[in-house]
Amino acid sequence: MKKIPIGYSDFKRILSTPDFLYVDKTGLIEEFLADPVQILLITRPRRFGKTLNLSTLRYFFDKESASENRKLFDGLKVSQNEQAMAEQGKKPVIYLSFKDCKANDWLKTEEMIHVLLRSLTLEHLPALKNVEPKLLQPILVVSESQGNFADLCSLLLNLTRAYTSIGSSPLVLIDEYDVPLQSAWTGGYWDEAITFFRNFFSAGFKDNPYLWRGVITGCLRVARESMFTGMNNLEVASIVSKNYARHFGFTVPEVKQLIYDYNLQSIEAQIESWYNGYIFGETEIYNPWSILNLLKNEGLFSPYWMNTSGNDLVKEILGRSGVDAKNDLEDLMAGQSITVSLQEQVAFQEIENTPANLWNFLYFTGYLKAVTIELPPTVPKALVHLKIPNSEVAQIFHDSVQYWFASSKSLSLLQNLKRSMQEGEVIEISKILRRLCDYSLSYFDVSGKEPEKFYHGLVLGLIVSFSDTWHIRSNRESGLGRCDLLMSPKDPNHFGIVMEFKTLDSYEDADLSACAQNAMDQINKREYEKELLAQGATKILKMGIGFLGKTLEIISQRNEE
Repeated sequence: MKKIPIGYSDFKRILSTPDFLYVDKTGLIEEFLADPVQILLITRPRRFGKTLNLSTLRYFFDKESASENRKLFDGLKVSQNEQAMAEQGKKPVIYLSFKDCKANDWLKTEEMIHVLLRSLTLEHLPALKNVEPKLLQPILVVSESQGNFADLCSLLLNLTRAYTSIGSSPLVLIDEYDVPLQSAWTGGYWDEAITFFRNFFSAGFKDNPYLWRGVITGCLRVARESMFTGMNNLEVASIVSKNYARHFGFTVPEVKQLIYDYNLQSIEAQIESWYNGYIFGETEIYNPWSILNLLKNEGLFSPYWMNTSGNDLVKEILGRSGVDAKNDLEDLMAGQSITVSLQEQVAFQEIENTPANLWNFLYFTGYLKAVTIELPPTVPKALVHLKIPNSEVAQIFHDSVQYWFASSKSLSLLQNLKRSMQEGEVIEISKILRRLCDYSLSYFDVSGKEPEKFYHGLVLGLIVSFSDTWHIRSNRESGLGRCDLLMSPKDPNHFGIVMEFKTLDSYEDADLSACAQNAMDQINKREYEKELLAQGATKILKMGIGFLGKTLEIISQRNEE
């Protein structure tokens, strides 16, 4: 069996090493050549093969070492396409990656960009030795320490013009274009960053007569003051698009072949549960990073993608989200889908403003999958139905909620609550819920007049911490109505739990006891426990909970056969 090249993203190095595994993605070259668009922006989640695919394009088209590079493609899919192979080695290629251009402030980031562009300039000067000197002057300036803003912004334009002057317009490949912008968003220097990149990309790509074609990759299509404004020659292939869908990530047939080659047929179902679930266009996709790590570790399941960079930002964004987003999160973690308007352009400054912004951000960065997408004229505006794609990503959400409750001193209380609920200890449950109310209401930034926010925080904690013991459903149909919280035990020796929450402000009750009794009466009248009994529960604990600010009252009933 071939070795797994974890961390390798250079096509030539992988194909030049005989015992390295390579999953053939050279169909990308064929689709690219058949696509008439001049500038292509491909957005995909991190670790889904963007860099390796750009490297593949680079070695295929580059005039430098063309005959040597041609051998790399022997036996691969593209080699069977004579029309495509006729284009091999015919273009100069300008390749640039912004993956390391990230810092805490703009001055440091700008310095990194200058060093990067200086290196690019020096790399191409030998090939441009026959260029008329005046065409090289702007490029030469960038290669020196005194390179100014205008010289940096015009580098791509000047390089492409220099190559065209000697008879061959170049292919420009730019990887991880949005890394500096994500860093600018978190670092607080967005205006400076977007000003530079808008000028840089506009000069290099918009109406550039010296350019053959360009391919740009990143995780997101950045909106609002975008550097792509007015670029009519741009096509975007996002995870919504059918175009280029099968080239990033592993398709189902590819994974089935790998499972066979590495003798993992006995765990195929678990592999699908852990790492499948993505839908790009209409193509079902596995997470390639996780699959490769699984193969390297001989079938050992682990949240490999979760352990790469980027998840701390997701935890922070989720933690700062409002109650509506936590309501959606509760549904997601219970295995349900949520529906939001589809927004293919992400405005970093607005991610936390509405749940739709947040969920679109997580969708395009790989933390959610589209179950279905509804487009006009079926609906007034595009809608996307989202779910957590697989067990690995569910662990990221699980850890985020655990982090929140650990931060709010509530994690140990949840652990005690679990034992009390298993045994139906009503007095202890009441004490713990009151303490959780104090801690969690403060953590979720809830005013005393909005106790329903505590409810959503509590349910999130229960789903994360108790899903090994109960099937937990929130606001689901049961009996004759909708129950706030229904917990069906996996072990019949444990109690099934029914909870109904009422706010004193919303009812004409004399006090909290009457409010809690109102909740209990609703449980009994609508027979919420019926579903638990149908699922085999023999012990039922019903709790009507009345709220007033951070104060709560509980009325309970225990039913045991």
